[in-house]
Amino acid sequence: MGAVGLVFGAEFRRRWRSWLTLVVLIAVAGGLVLAASAAGRRTATAFPRFVAAHGYDFIVFNFQPLPELSKLPDVASVETAPGPFNGNLICSCQRAINSANVSFVGLSPAALNRVVKLVAGRMPDQSAPDELLASFNLQQDFGVQVGTVIRTRFYGASQEKAILGGANVNPKGPTTTFHVVGIEAAEAEFPAGQSPTYDLYTTQAFARTVGRQSANGWEYFVRLRHGADDLPRFSAAVNAMHVLFSQNQDNIATAVASSIHPQAVGWWVLAVLAGLAGLLVVVGQALGRQSVVESEEYPTLVSLGLPRRQLVLLGTVRNLLVALAGAVGAVVVAFALSPITPVGEARLAEPSTGLAFDPEILLLGALGVVVVVLLLGAWPAVRASRARFGDDRLPDARPSSIVAKVAAAGAPPAVLVGVRHALERGRGAASVPVGSALFGTALAVLALCATAVFGASLSHLTTTPALYGDDYQLLFANNAANGGSPTREMASLQRDPAITGIMLGTRDEVSIGGVSVFAVVGQAVRGPLLLSTVAGRFPAGNGELVLGTTTLHQVGATVGSSVRVTVQAPGGGTRTVSFRVVGTASFPGQFGLGGLGTGAAMTAAGYLNAACPAGPSQSGCLGAFHASERMGGAVLVRVAPGPKGQAAIAHYLKAFPNSAARPTTPVSLVNFGEAVDFPLILGLMLGVFGAATLVHLLVVSVARRRREIGLLKALGFVNGQVGAAVCWQATTVGAVGIVVGVPLGVAAGLVVWRAFATNLGAVPDAVVPVWVIAALAGGVLVVANLLALLPALAARTRSAGLLLRAQ
Repeated sequence: MGAVGLVFGAEFRRRWRSWLTLVVLIAVAGGLVLAASAAGRRTATAFPRFVAAHGYDFIVFNFQPLPELSKLPDVASVETAPGPFNGNLICSCQRAINSANVSFVGLSPAALNRVVKLVAGRMPDQSAPDELLASFNLQQDFGVQVGTVIRTRFYGASQEKAILGGANVNPKGPTTTFHVVGIEAAEAEFPAGQSPTYDLYTTQAFARTVGRQSANGWEYFVRLRHGADDLPRFSAAVNAMHVLFSQNQDNIATAVASSIHPQAVGWWVLAVLAGLAGLLVVVGQALGRQSVVESEEYPTLVSLGLPRRQLVLLGTVRNLLVALAGAVGAVVVAFALSPITPVGEARLAEPSTGLAFDPEILLLGALGVVVVVLLLGAWPAVRASRARFGDDRLPDARPSSIVAKVAAAGAPPAVLVGVRHALERGRGAASVPVGSALFGTALAVLALCATAVFGASLSHLTTTPALYGDDYQLLFANNAANGGSPTREMASLQRDPAITGIMLGTRDEVSIGGVSVFAVVGQAVRGPLLLSTVAGRFPAGNGELVLGTTTLHQVGATVGSSVRVTVQAPGGGTRTVSFRVVGTASFPGQFGLGGLGTGAAMTAAGYLNAACPAGPSQSGCLGAFHASERMGGAVLVRVAPGPKGQAAIAHYLKAFPNSAARPTTPVSLVNFGEAVDFPLILGLMLGVFGAATLVHLLVVSVARRRREIGLLKALGFVNGQVGAAVCWQATTVGAVGIVVGVPLGVAAGLVVWRAFATNLGAVPDAVVPVWVIAALAGGVLVVANLLALLPALAARTRSAGLLLRAQ
């Protein structure tokens, strides 16, 4: 053991730079893995922790106060929030706010702190009647910021009876100009597939002044003693009170948590991929390369009497040292990165967004890093202990044809030496395993290009509604399509040349092959059906339909096959007919079919033909459908591109504020879109790993070829040429990685994206960001040369004296 310790100390003094590079590599790779794992756990638990701190089980709204609500036996606490009824909102924000979707909420200071989480700005001064907290979705959807001014007129107290009676009257109460001083997040405001809830929280001073002069509604945030277990009895008690509106918030909370969960899965997948690429590939290669380098002296040590098992121990001790140091560094890296996560809706829900130390993830993960490094380094240490050196035992070095062509082209000596060092292993003690570095660099470039394609395509999807089913820009709610008859809105739309597509659509539940799904029943008034086809074509004939990809798999069908569809007849009962699947599609978010790949679509004529077959009773059957407004629904509108279409949208939103609206992003994409940076993060991770691999290669190469460099200096190389040779070595490695990695990365990105989007149920429209890939390729060469500066400087300053003496 004394001999091992002596040799270890000598090796440490000689090779501490390459060991330090290994430590940094392990720290970066392990730290990113731990950070992604901790981010996944933090994301998965963010909303449940938010609900524990700020949530409630039930929302009740009524025109009259409900003091008996707090006396129900299942109620643990009730926060009472009177709110005045408001007219139109005039806002200094990005676009007009539909006042019908906004609620003014008045809570006591204690209740306000419990119900909401402050996201930005400050809490309002309770003595200031003109200060407001605005919900975060008002910021996201309308650009409301801290400092935004909002003006509205409220309904007067004398108008309360008219409001209760449903009269359409203009507000005659006080007018108030508010200043937004903070942005908040409350449980009901998180997207969960329902219509968005926008809230403005007023102060106690406002309640004492304007609130008393206005007609008010009453909102109650209820917490139950035993949570979901008390919901059935409490819901029955609330229904017996005949309140205007009540909502089980626990179901909404479950939907929100489910929509955030893909982010957590994304972080965990990122951690696995980073672990495979960083620890298993990059660190494993570096440990193998380091073992080969350090085996240079092993034959001498064996000849001096050091047993080979102690050589294995020597390599294992080195692995343990770098593993321990790297694991500590990994914990530091993960802790330092913790404020960056979580992102999106999970970040809004996260109670604390600063530094976070997760002992279970970080400490156990650090132990895992040590174990993985020791396992990865075990075989290279054993293999190195068997090393033999001597020219008579070495195979002939295979010359590179590229090096020969560079030499034939008359390249300068520094270029020739650098290219040779990058592509040829060398012989004897000066041999360097270059294949692993070339492979690692090509892999990093491939990953960067593939993730660039995937990330650009994902961004394109989340910003292009036509790709996920919303192939329209404007919709009119149910009262705009009265049984398919022309209405005032429809008449205006049909006269407008800026309107290029109009579709009447509704949703009905059908059974396809025994699977119950919702179907869009559409009627094209102008242009085609406003659906987004993923594959195949729109349904045209009576017996044709399209399915979502998930539904297609559920019913065991393929495009071109026939399925049995059961529809409801207007007089009761059902009919089952055969439909042919002519394509797959994404569906409009307006109809809430359950996901991008879930649902079906058919023409209104096809649906009616199935429900009302030809015969004497067909006319009566069709009349029953229209009489019951079963074929009514939303009117979807596509506008002309450019300013003409945008002006039409603005006109209809203003002319029909109670029915016209823009499409909303499906909840399945709201949080999914916030994971759009995951591919970029993975690409950056792999880029860092590739850079670290290159640094380790250059450090090892300079150390192994010091004699050769000294000989070059003895033959007349100046320091600049020595440094240039190292830089050309790095440039060659980077160039090989670009030539191999870019085309393979683009191809891999396209294949993965098309498979992913098709399986998701979206139109697989891929994007190849040419300029981004070109910038990545240029960046690889720049970074490679920057990373070569330190080894080049070491080669210039440390090789001459020792190596000249050796000559």
